[in-house]
Amino acid sequence: MTTPAHWSRRRVGFAVLTIASTLAALVTSAGAAAPAASPTSAAATPTSTPSAEPGTMLVVGDSYSSYYGNRHSRYPGWWALLGAELGLEPRLEAAAGTGFLARADSCASTRFRARLDTVRATDPEILMIEGGRNDWRRCTADGRVVESTRTEIEQATDAFFAELAGLWDELNRPRADVYVLSPWGTTKARKGRIIRPIVREAAQRHGFSWVETRPLSLEQAPDGIHPNNEGSRFLHEQVLQNSDLSQRFQRA
Repeated sequence: MTTPAHWSRRRVGFAVLTIASTLAALVTSAGAAAPAASPTSAAATPTSTPSAEPGTMLVVGDSYSSYYGNRHSRYPGWWALLGAELGLEPRLEAAAGTGFLARADSCASTRFRARLDTVRATDPEILMIEGGRNDWRRCTADGRVVESTRTEIEQATDAFFAELAGLWDELNRPRADVYVLSPWGTTKARKGRIIRPIVREAAQRHGFSWVETRPLSLEQAPDGIHPNNEGSRFLHEQVLQNSDLSQRFQRA
């Protein structure tokens, strides 16, 4: 015979069994909705692709380039501002007083032609040739400085660009990747009206890109030649405005 105590124990056991079943169902449901991450998936982290190294912009020039530093210096050069704008790493191969014909007052410096080995070794993405300002003079065989003739300037300029064209072709680079400019200040303006067209015509004759720049004012070049910070910014802006560089390279 079933006693009241026996029914009470059966009811308690039934209740415990019901609670246990309900908890098991909840655990199973929760496990299906949110599976635990495996050790492999928990340790996985997204990887980023390293950015490409910036291309090189080599600058062959005179004191318009050599007197100045990188964009973090007190007097950043036009070339430093340009490299930062285009995302290119500038490299400078410039010396004061030099040019296509000129070798400075001391006659101890090299003409642009002597720097072609650096162009070959660097193989830059972009080559900037900045010069012409000093070519109104030349050095004689005995080390004296004399005034150049128009014919001498033409011959030296054309010889440089002819040799550069052959080298650039050997590197299998488009000649349009060579950009040529001849900045000028307020002094020797008559010489500028002779020399700058010579440089432009020689560069274009060999397929290089000519970049027109307006002469610097006295506010931009107080000594009549060398740019101050305002002048360097002006030259950098002129290069961007009068070439296709800003279209070819994404600005930094």
